[in-house]
Amino acid sequence: MNARVFSLCLEASLQGQAIVNEQGEFLFVNSAFCDQFGYSKEEVLLLSIESFFINEECKGPIEEKLFERGMIKKQIEKVILHGKGYLQSTLLTITDVSSDGEVYFHVQLDRLMTFGTESDLSLLEVSIHNRDQVRLPKKILNGMKDAIIAIRLDGQFLYVNEEGEKVLNKKWSDLVNDDFWSFLKQDQSEKLIMKFYQLLVGEESTQLEYYHSFSNQWFDVRAYRLDDQVTMYFINTTDRKQMEKDLREKEENYRSLVENTPETITVHDGHKLIYVNPAGETLVGPSNYQKLCSTTFSELLSNQDYARFRENVHLLLSGKKAITNTIYTLLLEGEDKLEVEATTTVITFRGKRAFRTILKDISERKKVDDLIRKSDKLSVVAQLAAGVAHEIRNPLTTVKGFLQLFQKEQEYNSFYVNLVMDELDRVESIIYEYLTLAKPNFETSFQELDVLTLVSQILTLTKTQSNMNNISLEYENENVPMIFGLEKQLKQVIINLLRNSIEAVEGNGVITIRVLNHLRNQVCIQVEDNGCGIPKERVERLGEPFYSTKEKGTGLGLMVCYKIIEHHNGVLNIYSEEGKGTKVEVIIPASSSGVIKNEVLM
Repeated sequence: MNARVFSLCLEASLQGQAIVNEQGEFLFVNSAFCDQFGYSKEEVLLLSIESFFINEECKGPIEEKLFERGMIKKQIEKVILHGKGYLQSTLLTITDVSSDGEVYFHVQLDRLMTFGTESDLSLLEVSIHNRDQVRLPKKILNGMKDAIIAIRLDGQFLYVNEEGEKVLNKKWSDLVNDDFWSFLKQDQSEKLIMKFYQLLVGEESTQLEYYHSFSNQWFDVRAYRLDDQVTMYFINTTDRKQMEKDLREKEENYRSLVENTPETITVHDGHKLIYVNPAGETLVGPSNYQKLCSTTFSELLSNQDYARFRENVHLLLSGKKAITNTIYTLLLEGEDKLEVEATTTVITFRGKRAFRTILKDISERKKVDDLIRKSDKLSVVAQLAAGVAHEIRNPLTTVKGFLQLFQKEQEYNSFYVNLVMDELDRVESIIYEYLTLAKPNFETSFQELDVLTLVSQILTLTKTQSNMNNISLEYENENVPMIFGLEKQLKQVIINLLRNSIEAVEGNGVITIRVLNHLRNQVCIQVEDNGCGIPKERVERLGEPFYSTKEKGTGLGLMVCYKIIEHHNGVLNIYSEEGKGTKVEVIIPASSSGVIKNEVLM
C-alpha cells in the first residue's frame, strides 16, 4: 500500500489519528484529531503533541516517557487545553510503526472527557468558582509556558497564571484591585485595543501579533469570548521573530554582497539565465545587458562552446566535479564577441537546484598569456634547433653523396634515386613540423583533430633530440575518437612534456608515449619516463609561474601547458616518485556530433 492510500485511510477515520516522530512533532494529522483538540490543521502541524498537554505535578519519582521504541497499543491519559478554552482529559493509544531506519509513532484518540457539563465548558467556569479559591487548575496552568489571562467584559481579572503576571508586570495581589483596560491604556497599543473592542461588540475570537515593550518580547495573542468572559493566550514568539530577523539580515547582506561585487555573477538552470547582477552591465555594456539577461546559452555560445558547456553541466550534476573553469566566447548583439572565463558551481536558488557562474573578462589576461606562450614557444624552438639541424644534415649528406656519384659515373640508377627521394621527403617533413612552431598562431576556433596523427607528427620532430641523448622513444596507441581543439597549442603541450622527460632521464633511458581511450568519451595522452622523478612536496606546486625543478628553468612551460589544457576543457595530471620516474596524463573530451541546441539540461 502506498503512502497516499495510507494517508487517505487515516483521513477517513472518525477517530483522531496522527503520525509523529520521536520528538513528538506531527508528520500527519487527520481532521477528526484537529476537531477533537479544537485547533485547525495548520496550527496543529506547527506544534509538538506535548505542547497541548497540561503539565501536572509528577505523582511518582520518575516521569513516564511518552514515546519509546517497541510500544504497541500503549495507552496514556493526558489533560489537554482545548482550543475553545476548557480542559479535556484525553486517552491516547500509541504504537511504534517505525520502518527503514526511520522512527514513527501512530497516535489514536480513544476517549475524551471534559471537566464539567456542556453548559459549563468554559475554562474560567471550570477553573474559577470564585476569585479567591483556585485549586487544581491553578497548579496545572501555572506550569504552562504560555501566559493565560481571564477577564470579565468590564476588565476585572478573574485569573492570571505566573507567565501572565510577567506579561502584565504585576503580581496577582496587585491585579485583584486593577482591571485589564487600565493595562491597555498604559501599553498604548492601538492595535491591541482595537482587537479587544471587536470582542466587546460581539466577535467570538480574535488573533494578533503583539510587541510587549517592557519585556522586549513578541507574542502571538489569541483571545476567545464566551458569554461575558474573555480568555486570552499570549504565546511567546520572540525566538522565532529573532530567527526571522537574522535570516532577513543574512539575506540582505548576501544580496548586497552579490549586487555590489565588481565581478559578474549569474544564476542559471543549465539552459537559461535566471539572474545577472549589475556588474554584468559593465562586463557586456548597456546594449548587450538585456540580451544577457533574457537569452539562452544555446543562443549565447557557439556550437563548440555549447558542447563544452553541456559537458560541464553533466560533470557538476553527476558529482564528478565540484567546480568547473572554462573559457567561452559570448556572442553578443551584431558582430560583438567577448571572451570570458566562466567558473561554475552547483547551488540552491529559490528552493531549487541551479548553477552559479562567475564571468571574468580575460581580454587583457589573454594578451599576457599569449606573450608567455610565444616566449615559451621560442625557447622550445631554440632548444630543438640544434637537433633539427643535425637530423637534416644526415639525409642531406646521403643526397649529396648520391648526386656526386651520378655526376662521376654519368649513369642513371633508379634504386639510388628512390633513396634520394626518401631522404628528401624526410627533410621536408622535419622542416614542416619545425616551421609550424614558428608560425604565428592564427587559430581562434576549435577544429576536429586526429590525435594519432598529431602525436605521430610530434614524434617525427622530437626523435632527433632523443637520439642525440641516447634515449629510446616507445609509442603505444589505441583506436581513439577525434577531439576538438587547437592543433598548434596541443602540439606545444606535448612537445613541452616530451622535452621535460628527455631532460629528466639519463643515457639509455626510456620514454613511453601512449594514446588511450578514457572514461566518459575522453581521450588520454600519457608521457611516461624512467627518469629521476620529482619529490612529492614539489609536485603540488608544478604549474606555478617561475617555479621549476630545473636549475635554469622558468616554470613557464608547464604553466602554459596547464592553461592550454584548461582552455580545451581537459585535465593535466602529474604522477611522480623520486628516483622512479614521472607519468603525465593529458585528458581531453572527445568531439561530440549533433549538438542539440534547445535541449534542457536540468
